[in-house]
Amino acid sequence: MGLGIAKISRSGQIVIPAEIRELMGIEPADRFLVISEGDDIVLRKLKKKTRKKELIELLDSIQDEVEELGITKEDLEKAIREVRKAKRKAK
Repeated sequence: MGLGIAKISRSGQIVIPAEIRELMGIEPADRFLVISEGDDIVLRKLKKKTRKKELIELLDSIQDEVEELGITKEDLEKAIREVRKAKRKAK
């Protein structure tokens, strides 16, 4: 397991430390799925050849969890409206 410290820029960019990039084989233009889990941010490297398949699998698992929790389309739309409203107030 690698460990490093990164700093976020004013434009929201994060530089992954060189040691981690080398360890993980990260190259320019690689793509990542960004997931928030509580107080954590998880970056999952998407493999070029299987990127679409991985995203579909992730969306399927999210859909299964949403259905299991009984979250409806209306619930999601309401949550989106609330987040947008809060962002407008914060400006």
